[in-house]
Amino acid sequence: MRSVLRAGKVMSFDPARGQGFIAPCGGDEHVPFKAQAVRFVDVVGEGQMVIYAIERADAAVRAVEVRPA
Repeated sequence: MRSVLRAGKVMSFDPARGQGFIAPCGGDEHVPFKAQAVRFVDVVGEGQMVIYAIERADAAVRAVEVRPA
C-alpha cells in the first residue's frame, strides 16, 4: 500500500549498488530506496531534496516514486 507524497533529503546513494536512504522532513527514521524507484532523472545525489511515497511490505518500508523536489 502506498502513502501520500512526502518530502525529504537524500542522505546517501550508492550508484554501484543502486541503493540509498532518504531523511524525511520532520525527523522520522531514514527510508531506504532503490535506483529503480527514481523517476524523471537518471540518478539522485546526496543532499538533493526529493518527493517520494512510502510503500509498506510486511514489516519493512521503502520509498517509491522518488523524484526531484
